[in-house]
Amino acid sequence: MEIFLQVPSGVESSSGLSDTGAAVLAGLIAGLIMLVPIYLGLVMMPRQMKMDLLKLLGTMVMPINGGTYPVGLMIHLAMSIVFAVIHVLVFDLFDITSSYAVWGILFGFAHALISGTGIGMLEIVHRGIKDGTVQAPGFMTLNYPAPTTSGFVIVHVLFGVLVGAFYGAFI
Repeated sequence: MEIFLQVPSGVESSSGLSDTGAAVLAGLIAGLIMLVPIYLGLVMMPRQMKMDLLKLLGTMVMPINGGTYPVGLMIHLAMSIVFAVIHVLVFDLFDITSSYAVWGILFGFAHALISGTGIGMLEIVHRGIKDGTVQAPGFMTLNYPAPTTSGFVIVHVLFGVLVGAFYGAFI
């Protein structure tokens, strides 16, 4: 069994995209769509939804200025690509050749747990948290109000479903 981004046996690519290309494109699109509910939540429920993802990611490497959000977007999209490729590797590892979006639900919960653990450790290396510019989100964003934590899990499940759906459509 080939594990490195091969179109699963019995699955023909109708789009002409390679398996890697399909994973990258699915990750980029899913990552962008994931931002919509995050920022709608911030606008619609500012007291309950406290996680400004692009600001959090951007201030990891630079102070708050005009470049914070573009840098945060680049980091988010890079992570979206990496996680989408991991999704596809898991599809291949377990010989999953259909129902990618349904499997994306399970992968999304796993992704939320992995990301929630990582985000909880940000305060160790995050310059903005260390200098007090941004609040430390804590494990699974538990330092924020409960709706933020729920939203965090939901958008990661959404990401998993979207990666599965787009990947399935692109191969």
